[in-house]
Amino acid sequence: MTSLSQKNLMKLAKQSDAKGDTKTAIQNLEEALRDSQPTEIVIELCDLYLKSKQEDQAYTLIKEEPDLFSDERIFAEYSKILQANHFLIEALELEHLRGEKLSVKVKPADLKTQQEIMRAFKTKKQVSQADYEQLLKLDLVNFKTFAQSMLLDPSQNFAVRLSLCEDLVRLGVKDKIKVWIIGNQEEFVPAATSLLEKETIYQEIVSSMGSKYHNRPSQLPLVLGEVNLVLGSLYPKLSKYVDEPDSFASDLSSYLENHDGRGHQKLFKAIYANLPQ
Repeated sequence: MTSLSQKNLMKLAKQSDAKGDTKTAIQNLEEALRDSQPTEIVIELCDLYLKSKQEDQAYTLIKEEPDLFSDERIFAEYSKILQANHFLIEALELEHLRGEKLSVKVKPADLKTQQEIMRAFKTKKQVSQADYEQLLKLDLVNFKTFAQSMLLDPSQNFAVRLSLCEDLVRLGVKDKIKVWIIGNQEEFVPAATSLLEKETIYQEIVSSMGSKYHNRPSQLPLVLGEVNLVLGSLYPKLSKYVDEPDSFASDLSSYLENHDGRGHQKLFKAIYANLPQ
C-alpha cells in the first residue's frame, strides 16, 4: 500500500517530469521507495530510468520484485526493460520456460558490440555480475559458441562456469556441451539437465546437512555455502560424482570439520584445489 508521503513524492515526481526535470523526478521516486516498494512506484521509476537511458538501473530494480512473473504489469515492464538492455538471451530463456513469446521484440546488441563484449569478458580477471550481464546481449549463436569456449577453459572462474551452464539449461539447448569439471572433460545436454537447486541430489544433500546441523544453527549458513561450492563445482554432472547423497553429506561434514573426507577425500581435495584462491 502506498503511504501518504509516497503519494506526495509521486506527485512531485510527475510535476518534475512534466517540466523536463527527469533527474529530480527520479530522486523523488527513489526517496519514495526507501520504506516500501509499491508496484506503481517501481513501474514509474523504471519508466523514468528507461527515459533517461539508465537501463541497467531499471533492470536491477525490476529484478528485485517478488511478483516478477505473477503480476502482469510488472512482467510487462520487465519485458520492456529486457528490450531496452538488448538482453536477448534472458528473453529467450523466459520464452522457453513460459512456452510463449514475449509481448515485445528483444534484439541483441549489434555484432560489433557483441564482439567487444566477448573480447572484454575474456580479459577480466575478476568478473562482476554486471560483467556477466553483458553476455545477455549476445545473439543465441554467439552465446552458445562463447559459452562453449569458456566451459572448455580449465582455469575458468567457478561462478562463471556455473552461470553459463545454468543459462544453457534455461535456454533449453539440445546440443551436447563440453565442460571442464575438476580436471575432467565432461559432456551434458542442457535441455535434459535441471538447474542446480532443482537437482534431486542437491536437494537431498542440503536436507541431510540441515539435519546434521539443526542443533548448531549458527554454523548452517557457512556449511550450506560450502555445499554450494562443492556441488556447484560438480554441476552439471552431480550423478557421476555423487552415488549416495547421505554418505556424501556425512563425508563432506567430516571434511569441513576435520579435513577427513573419508571415502570422498580425494574428490573433495580435487574440488578445493580447483576453486579460485
